[in-house]
Amino acid sequence: MLVKRYHAKDMQAAMEVVKRELGPDAVILNSRKTRKKGLKNLFSKRILEVMVAYEPEKAPIARKINGAARAADPTPAPAEPARDDEADARRAAAASEETLKRLDERIDALGQMVAGLMEKFAELGETEPEHRYSEPLESLVSRLTENQVAGELAHILARDTMDVLAGQPDASAGEVMEQLILDLIGAPEPVLHRRYKRKTVLVLGPTGVGKTTSIVKLAANFTLKQNKKVGIINTDMYRIGANEQLKTYTDILSIPFGAVYRLDELGGVIESMGDRDIIFIDTAGKRPGDEQHREDILEIIRTAKPEDTLLCVPAATSFSAVKEIVDTYEFAGDFKLVVTKLDETRFRGMLLNLIWYARKSPAYITTGQGVPDDIDVLDAASLADQLLH
Repeated sequence: MLVKRYHAKDMQAAMEVVKRELGPDAVILNSRKTRKKGLKNLFSKRILEVMVAYEPEKAPIARKINGAARAADPTPAPAEPARDDEADARRAAAASEETLKRLDERIDALGQMVAGLMEKFAELGETEPEHRYSEPLESLVSRLTENQVAGELAHILARDTMDVLAGQPDASAGEVMEQLILDLIGAPEPVLHRRYKRKTVLVLGPTGVGKTTSIVKLAANFTLKQNKKVGIINTDMYRIGANEQLKTYTDILSIPFGAVYRLDELGGVIESMGDRDIIFIDTAGKRPGDEQHREDILEIIRTAKPEDTLLCVPAATSFSAVKEIVDTYEFAGDFKLVVTKLDETRFRGMLLNLIWYARKSPAYITTGQGVPDDIDVLDAASLADQLLH
């Protein structure tokens, strides 16, 4: 028994070809939709492929060929060696079918990927405006994008600079853009304490962004450098070792520490720190879209009524991830921004992307693991200079 494949537009056409060429005894083992081979056929319509098992001697074409051969040569043809039995043929056909199926799936995936890329390129070609800048302005835009400032933001700054230069042609493009960046950054808003008034500060952010370390740095600064009475409360019961880490630092600083295992305990823990000037509240970090995490944070906000909320975002974060983080915590209201782990990247564009997209005030940057030294109020002038020079 032999196995043969045929391609046709549908099953009826395939059966007609099989019957005509192999006879009524041929058996269709399998059928599937596929494409012709070759890259040029990646996006072509699929055709039907059928796998057929047949006995060669029973096939009409084979009989005609064999009959003609016998007429030309009277010597009897030697008997054809026995083929694999039908079960072996079916197993071989099944294995071949599986291989072809996997290959077809890979071709489908490749075709979809190429189609998606072509669609994106088409969209870019339709929507991306043509930018024509002077040489100095083009150099500034290149510097911004090299520093990983989002392309959209870089071109907004360039167009605004052009508008200013149109009315003040003697101005320097670099100085104008620098001022525009300073205006965008705005005045940093660190945590400030008013005398005789307790302040509660809530710290938010995804897992692993440095919330706990940032709290410890701030607590140490207020305790050691400003002589304030500070307390720390931990509501993160998901991270192993969170309490131990904070307890170690609070013991060193000789400040009170409270661990909240249920959110209904938070109010009582806050009241137990009634003599504190500033109370920092640490929170759990969860993935975007975690509805339970959102409800937990809202419950903490309702109970603690924080005067300041800080959102921590790591410096080595892509613009798409920045947007996702900001969107995730938008429900928290008027938060301020803390950019952590600035020592882990040489690029500074993310800070500008974050401030621009969030439309929130910057507060602090952290530049290492050192406590209390590796935290500073954001220096807007220094950031603008680093972005443009």
